[in-house]
Amino acid sequence: MEIIGEIQSIIYQNEVNSYTIAEFETEEERTTVVGYLPFIHEGDSLKLIGKFVEHKDYGIQFKIDTFEKLMPKTAKAIEKYLANGNIKGIGEALAKRIVGKFGEETIYIFKHEPNRLAEIKGISESKAKEMSEEFIENWEVWQIVGFLERFGIGAENAKKVYNLLGVNAIEQIEKDPYILIDIARGVDFKQIDKMALDLGIAYDNEKRVKSGIKYGLIKGTNNGHSCILKENLIEFVISLLDVTTENIEDNLISLSTNNEIVIERRENEEYVYLYSYYSTEEEIAFRIKRLQNAKNMKKIAGIEKELKKVEKLSKIELSEKQKEAVKLINENNVVIITGGPGTGKTTIIKTIIDIYEAKGKKIVLAAPTRKSSKKND
Repeated sequence: MEIIGEIQSIIYQNEVNSYTIAEFETEEERTTVVGYLPFIHEGDSLKLIGKFVEHKDYGIQFKIDTFEKLMPKTAKAIEKYLANGNIKGIGEALAKRIVGKFGEETIYIFKHEPNRLAEIKGISESKAKEMSEEFIENWEVWQIVGFLERFGIGAENAKKVYNLLGVNAIEQIEKDPYILIDIARGVDFKQIDKMALDLGIAYDNEKRVKSGIKYGLIKGTNNGHSCILKENLIEFVISLLDVTTENIEDNLISLSTNNEIVIERRENEEYVYLYSYYSTEEEIAFRIKRLQNAKNMKKIAGIEKELKKVEKLSKIELSEKQKEAVKLINENNVVIITGGPGTGKTTIIKTIIDIYEAKGKKIVLAAPTRKSSKKND
């Protein structure tokens, strides 16, 4: 069912997921509403869709499934909306002066004649323009919020969608819902796909199949892979979209032609990259090769002798493999050392640091992933 009214007070709101308990007043009654209401303030006018349920401790409540923010209509509601912090620079006193002058025409003024806001003492022409722009942006964002909510896509994506697609965002999404894949990265593809199918897009639609392919590649990168074996990607997309291999092959060619993906042959197998990841790998390979071919400015003569000094001071005896790694680091500009937790990588790093510091070298450590492995007991 649907109820329309105004948030009178917020009893509780979770800062992380915006789960809210609030007092909500309609023309008929005041009731408690519960559900997810991100970016909602006291005084906001809403249309709520859901159902009444009975809580064992708190009695009858309206459980929200989806919601839509409505523009306030009465002068009192408009004043409350402006005063609750929706627009930077407008507090209770200024909201009262604005509505006192323009009454129920206030919203029209904000949207169509913002220069008239400068008639209010304390508002300059530049400030009036800023207030109008923020008012319109807030409203456009909320139109997007309401639209996305219908399809189970969280309001946290609405601002980003607005920034990238502008005032015609909803129209663009209705034409091609799959553009959300590139914008709302955290959104489940199946949500967007259901949205597209509900809007009438065919199963074998080119945009749907291309987006399914790109989603498969994105999913692979989330699991640490920069590319996916082509046959595995095709199998995944068939399972995801229920389309034919031929359909997928055709769209792989189209994506490759448009430089959205790269298909690379290695011996008898083909691997598929998102273009951005392929370009990144190329750049990394180029830089590593250039670094490796550069003059070794850090090489220390008599590394074995220096290594023995450090072992004696630290009272740690390195294994032959660890010693070999230290020598390789000394001889080469680029060395990759791999191994599971507890295999001695940290000891190698510490030894190298001790050797170079003893020679007055400056050491810089970096952990781009912000992660380190922990040895399992």
